Amino acid sequence: MKAITLFISLIFSALISSLNAQQVLTFTDKDSLRVGELFELTFVVDGNYSSLSYPTVDDFEDDLDIISRQRFQVSANRDSLVYTIQFFSTENITISPKQIQLSGGDVDTTLTTSRVPLFFKATVSDTDDEFRALKPIFEFARALWPIILLLLALIAGSYLFYRWYQNREPEPKPKPAKKPIPFIHPLHQLQKSIDALPKTNELDQKQDYEEYYIKLGDAIRLYIKRVYQFPALEMTTREITENLRNELANSDLIKITRSVLNEADMVKFANFKPTQDLANKVLDKANQFVKTATDSDEQRINYMEFKHQEEQDKIVQESNGTSLNPQKKEDSNELG
Repeated sequence: MKAITLFISLIFSALISSLNAQQVLTFTDKDSLRVGELFELTFVVDGNYSSLSYPTVDDFEDDLDIISRQRFQVSANRDSLVYTIQFFSTENITISPKQIQLSGGDVDTTLTTSRVPLFFKATVSDTDDEFRALKPIFEFARALWPIILLLLALIAGSYLFYRWYQNREPEPKPKPAKKPIPFIHPLHQLQKSIDALPKTNELDQKQDYEEYYIKLGDAIRLYIKRVYQFPALEMTTREITENLRNELANSDLIKITRSVLNEADMVKFANFKPTQDLANKVLDKANQFVKTATDSDEQRINYMEFKHQEEQDKIVQESNGTSLNPQKKEDSNELG
């Protein structure tokens, strides 16, 4: 498919190359895509140049994941680059125009590619019975005597309890001293969840892969919820990415988060069964997430631990009838 697309692109560009000395043509092999589906995007450049620079991975939209790039140069004045892209959007999107820089002699030229509309194609068929609406619920007449018996039993029980309560002899119980709740380190909790995952060579059925990806994605979502203080467990991948950017999170951490959660969403919602090799790669990304978070989130976690210890000290001292001494109160206010 890639070779055929390139061949057609080069023939078409050769026919019209005489009309314009420097130009860029844009081709795609699909315009209607499901979540997780691959497609090819080709840029063909004609012109006089000594060097050129194509768009990078970071120039593409968030819902597009660049899998590979392959460059073809058929002559000194004709060059092309084929991108293999994975589609993760759940709505129609448009690939915005990209810039290609050409250098030749003392003149630099910027060429702009065409817009490419991509249409989201739903995976679920309208004929799937599993997703049809439930039938109406029918109401049945209820007998009143069980309710009457229950009310009488409650009245009798309440009376007996009242008599017992009035005649009882209260026994003073010592107030148990509260113990501080230990701080659970978010990174240790995340690593423990990753280590508890089954081995990838034990995964066989699609359900096994689905549980594997969901547990891995939820472990990362829980870490983000605790450290960055927003409900990541209830958010979509796009919402989590936007909130991390608003919190000025590390860019590499955001990129790894989006990649892992996108793969988990694809397995869960797009009826996609990964291979053992893909499961190993996503596990490597999760371990890289832990390393990146260790370096970038150290101050956040240290502050979380300090506030937790301060709160637990206050709870324990209040339960014992004591309070923070003035010096400690002053230190806490300064640190807060």
